[in-house]
Order: sequence, then structure tokens, then C-alpha cells
Amino acid sequence: MSSLPESRPAVRAVDAGALALAGLAALWPVLRNGFVNWDDPSVLVDNEHLAAPGTWSWAFTTTHMGHYQPLAWLAWSATKSLFGLSPTPFHALSLAGHLINGWLVYIVTLRLVERAALDSRRRRVAAITAAALFLVHPLQVEPVAWASAFPYVLSLTALLLALLAYVNGRLIASIALYGASLLARANAIAFPIVLLLLDVYPLQRRRRTSPGRLAAEKVPFAVLAAAAAIAESRAREIASVQEVGVGARLTMAATAPFRYLGRIVWPVRLSPLDPLAIAPAVDMLPLALATGAIAVAAVAAWRLRVRRPAFAVASLAYLLMLAPVAGLTPSGLQATADRYTYMPGVIAWIVVGAAVSRLSARRSRTPAVALAMLALVAAAGTIAFRQTAYWRDSIALWARAADVDRRDDVATYNLAIALAEAGREDEAIGRYEETLRLVPDHDLARKNLAILKATQAEREGDRLAQAGRFEEAGDRYADAIALDGRRLHAHAARGMLLARRGRLREAADDLRQAFDGGVTDVEVPNTLAFALAQTGDSAQAAAVLTRAAAAQPDNINLKHNLARLLATSDDPRVRDGARALDLALEVNRRTGDRDPRALDTLAAAYAAVGRFDDARVAASRALARAREQGDAAMAAEIGAHARRYAR
Repeated sequence: MSSLPESRPAVRAVDAGALALAGLAALWPVLRNGFVNWDDPSVLVDNEHLAAPGTWSWAFTTTHMGHYQPLAWLAWSATKSLFGLSPTPFHALSLAGHLINGWLVYIVTLRLVERAALDSRRRRVAAITAAALFLVHPLQVEPVAWASAFPYVLSLTALLLALLAYVNGRLIASIALYGASLLARANAIAFPIVLLLLDVYPLQRRRRTSPGRLAAEKVPFAVLAAAAAIAESRAREIASVQEVGVGARLTMAATAPFRYLGRIVWPVRLSPLDPLAIAPAVDMLPLALATGAIAVAAVAAWRLRVRRPAFAVASLAYLLMLAPVAGLTPSGLQATADRYTYMPGVIAWIVVGAAVSRLSARRSRTPAVALAMLALVAAAGTIAFRQTAYWRDSIALWARAADVDRRDDVATYNLAIALAEAGREDEAIGRYEETLRLVPDHDLARKNLAILKATQAEREGDRLAQAGRFEEAGDRYADAIALDGRRLHAHAARGMLLARRGRLREAADDLRQAFDGGVTDVEVPNTLAFALAQTGDSAQAAAVLTRAAAAQPDNINLKHNLARLLATSDDPRVRDGARALDLALEVNRRTGDRDPRALDTLAAAYAAVGRFDDARVAASRALARAREQGDAAMAAEIGAHARRYAR
């Protein structure tokens, strides 16, 4: 290979520095972004496998999140082990990978246009243009700014290295790197066919190598592609034909190339999510127009295959690389996504770079072309810079998606979740209601809306109860329970209010719900037992106190109330003097023999086992303690008990 001016280290260093600065200028704000509630929790934040022993084994066997991507899991695991769960290192990983990919696009473009008989200056123009647009175009924001999209970045890195190795005649290295690309994410299934196209143009290898040998070289690539396709198909949950019909699939697949090209040409109002229709159907007009356009392009490519082979090769390669995500095998919630262009888009950028280099063929045009390209790169970079802000957090992300498409129920639902988590409950309620207007049978939105409204009603009930407005508080608790019958706090609070107002049977129902649900507030079983005992169900009252005391063995209040019930119950099935005495002695000991209520209960327990002398002594001590505390009502009650023991 002849020595070219662009191969000089100084020139390459200048170009590398300029490209890195361009990429950083457009995308550096991603380093300030956090994780979002779209896959990031399951992929990174809550994924215990990333920092656990056996990560390697797990990475190569899991299909977590519906993809087979072991190298991506290992890269994330290393990042998490080194830096923890701060989002900045994960975003830095994606940004660094993107900058590397930009430099690789530069090198790949140089190598490919070198075979197109361009002089060194024009080769450099083509390479810089392709790499710069790749780095700063707004379509690149999603795979770089979304931490969970890193496999797209990593996969392209390995693929570009595989392509460079192939162009340089290093077949074994190319095969290994292609395998690595597929292990990061199986995006480049059609790469073996693309290599055959490159053999035709611009590499022109068929002139010096037999077709049989060219085909034989691609067999290892094809085997890897087939294995990756099988692994990915088993990992992905592909929609059934009943869910997405053949007509709808054909419509999406035929229109996808033009929709993506449109975003490349006019990258405005890009959305984080282009949702799949709730009921996808064939759309004859777009299908007919897209099919016709593909047919026209195919005819044009065929007629220009000799004079303009680059057009034919680039068009077919673009369609092949886009095919796996065009819509024939839909999965997930999206119909199209910016990240799907990350790999096929490289072909478009190389074509644009080559076209710009042709425009600058005459040196007199060079300044004008350079200024135009600088303006284009600056405009694209500015849009990309703004686009990074939409990935700052979950609220910004889904607010943008909902703003771009008012019919996007996925965006409104996820925005509602993010707003609720941020404590912006009124706004979250509005977004849940908006989701239900779009999709009336959205069960999760309806459930979460009820829970959110119940929480607000419950909180309002607490406020009213603290203000002494018990009637209104009870109504708010009732509202909370009506919205969400599992509101244990609301059941407990309403039960306490009902007990205070003497409505003991109603109180017992609410308190039972709260107690059986696992509420740990000791007043719940105490009040429930009181309500049950007062309404004639002492056996259930004893069962409640026994269960509560076993769950909270250090709580002397529960043991005291259980001891008193066992010692004084009129129900012979409940009355248990011996057990009552054991409990009463423990409570009295733990209260230092100074609590009048504990001493009074101890006296009752002694009486229950027939030890009336001990009962009178305990009652006397209880009476003395009550008088010391100045509690006349308690002293009178204890005195009556003492007289009963004396008789």
C-alpha cells in the first residue's frame, strides 16, 4: 500500500483530536445524566448478578431482558465492580465507546474510499465528513445517553474492527472480531453478505479471487451469524402473528428504511419511543408507496451497477443491516427506535462523506464545501446537545416522548410512575388519567391511579385526625379503603377512630384487616382485642393478643393485656390463671414492681389461681402506687378489686 498524506501520524492526530472534540462538544452532557426507569433498573441498578460471584458463567448463559449479550454484561459488571452504581461511569463507558467508533468510522472510510481512485485530499475529506456526522448526529444520542443501550455501541466497535481486519486481509482476526460483535449484541446478522458486496465494490476482489473462494471465506462468518440469530431468537419475545399480523409487519418493514432516512435528513422532534400500535394493522398507502420506492431504487441500482456501483452496494448493504430491526420480527413496545440506526447508519455516513469528497473535487469549491459541512456538523451537534437533556432523568425522558406524540400511552404511563416516585402526585394522577383515556383497559394504570389516590386520601385522613376532626378523617380513610382495599394503615386508623366512637363491631372489622395484613403498631392488636372482648368474643381476643405477643416478645403492654384477659375473662375456655400469673409476674418484674396497673393485673392473676392472700398483698401495693401517682380514678378501681379479694 502506498504511503498517503492522511496516513502520516501528525495528520491523523489532528483529525482524531478534532473528531473527539466534536463528539464531546455534542454529547458530554450525558455524563451528568442519571439512570432512567426504562430498562436501567432491571439491567443495571437492581441486577445483583453484575457484582456477584459467577458473573462470567451467568453472562454467557442468561437471556435476561430478552437478549443474548454476554460481552455487554461483562463490561457492565467490570464497571459496577470498579465504580459502584453511580450513573456517570456507565455513561462515560458509552461515550468513550462512541468516540472510539467515530475514529473507527474515519479509518474504515479511508480504507474503503482508497479503493475508489480518490486522491489523498478527497479521501481525507470523505473520512472526516463521515466520522464527524456519525459522532454528532442527533440519532446517536439514544444509544449513547441511554445506559442500557451500550450493547449497540460495543457491538459496532467490534464490527468496525472486524471490517478493518477483513479489508487488511486478516481473515482470522476478522472472524474473531465479528464473533465478539455478535456476543455484544446480535445486530450484524447480515454482515457476511455485506462482505460479499464489498468484495465486488470497492475492494474489487472478484477480479483476482475466484467466486468459490470468496464464498468459502464467508462460511465461518455465516456460521457465527446463524448461531447468533438462533441464540437471539430464543432470547427475544417475538410478537405472534395473532398480535402483529403479516400485513402490519410488511408495512413496518417496507416503510422503516425511509422513516430512518427521513430522520437522518431531518432529525427534529426525535422521540425516545416510537410505540408499536396497540392493534397493528396493514396500511395500504404507506405499504404501496414504500414498496414502489424500493422497486424504483432497485431498478436504478441495477442500471447504475457499472457506472455507479457504490450506489447499488450501499443501498443493498443498508437494507440488509437494517432488516433484523425493520419490523418483520417485532418485539417489545417500539415500532422504530433511533438506536436501530446506529450500525446501519454508518453506511449512510460513508456515502455522505464520499459525496462531499466529490463535491470538493475542484479546489475552488473546497472552501465553500468546508464551510457548508462545518455548518451542518454544528447544526447537528447543537440539536444533539439539546437532545441529551431529554435523557437527564425519567421525568425529562417521558415528558419529551409524551410531548412529541400525545397518543403515546407508554410515555404517559412511565411519566406517571416517574412523577409519583418524585413525590409529584397530582401530576402523576393527571398522567395516569391521560393513559386511561388513551387505553381504557390499561389495568396497571388503573391500579396505580387507585393506589395513588388512596395514598392521598389516607394522608388527608391522618392530617384531619391530628387536627381532631375525627368524623372527616374517618370519611377520608373510607375513601382510601374504597380505592384500595389493601390500605392497611387506613384500615388501622379508621378502626381506631371507630373504637374511640364506641362502634366496636365495625372497628373490629377494620382492625382485623390491618392486623392480619401485618401492621406492627401495637395499638392495633390491643384495640382489636378490646373490641372483640367487649363484643363477647373473648376467645378471639385472647388469640389476637397471643399472636401479637409472640411476634413482639419484648412488648410488655401486649403481655399485660393478655395476662389481664386470661385472669379476668368470664369465658371458661379463655380463663387460664396459671398462664396469666406467669405473664403478670414477668410484666411486674420488668416494670420494677412500681406500675399500679401491672400490680393490679398481678393481683387478678393470683386470685385466678386461688392465691387470695397474695392477691390482697399485690392489690395493696397497686393501690399505694396509684395514690402516689395521684390517680384517684385508678386508685378507686384498684380499691374495689382489693375489697373483692378480701371477701
